Amino acid sequence: MTEKKHIINHEFEILEYIRDKPGGVTVSDIAKFTGFSRNTVSKYVSILELKEHIFSKKIGAYRLFFTTKRNFIPLELAISYYKALISRFKKYIPDTGELAKKVGKEAIRDIKFTFGDNVYKQMKSLKNNPISRVHLESFKSFYPTYDPFSPDIEISIINIDPKGKSATFRFKNSPFLTDTRDFDYHIYIIAGITEGILERELKVKVSCEIKDIHPSKQKEDAFFDIIIKLI
Repeated sequence: MTEKKHIINHEFEILEYIRDKPGGVTVSDIAKFTGFSRNTVSKYVSILELKEHIFSKKIGAYRLFFTTKRNFIPLELAISYYKALISRFKKYIPDTGELAKKVGKEAIRDIKFTFGDNVYKQMKSLKNNPISRVHLESFKSFYPTYDPFSPDIEISIINIDPKGKSATFRFKNSPFLTDTRDFDYHIYIIAGITEGILERELKVKVSCEIKDIHPSKQKEDAFFDIIIKLI
């Protein structure tokens, strides 16, 4: 009696993996996790896109895939919940932005980040190399993986130290930049998380300083600047 051949549901396995990675994954990430060939993965992600189960976004040199139906709390609800908390913290514990930054830096020990292999490679590219505009693309690729509240954040580089040891990044289109500064602590928390992740991955001392926070009723005029220094 012949044994029944095991049937692999490629679409299901690929979709489940993408659902578990809200920060997005590449074809290489999917192939490595599932054991499928890159050609097989490319075939089925195209099918899943046509079925509108997933969508892709070009970030830097990579195309990342995201699920259209996540098994997570709706983003709008999560943001409103989080905003309510940080605005009350600022109200009752004012002028402690640096403490919020420290909290963010220590929190990376417990946060389950969803970095793909290519994100790690890009972070490693910063090590022992001067900061250049090329690194902007790397930073833009991995920033959304640890700030899930700002999936549409726009990041630009406005200044680079001639020695390549620091750069000033400008962040726009953040849901935490309104006509008030009630949500400043989020920016400090993110600065701390950024500092902690870079130190952990690069094995060097890193400083993330908040240079400016500019809220505005006009979305296009609102921004915050962070200086990242490799010490």
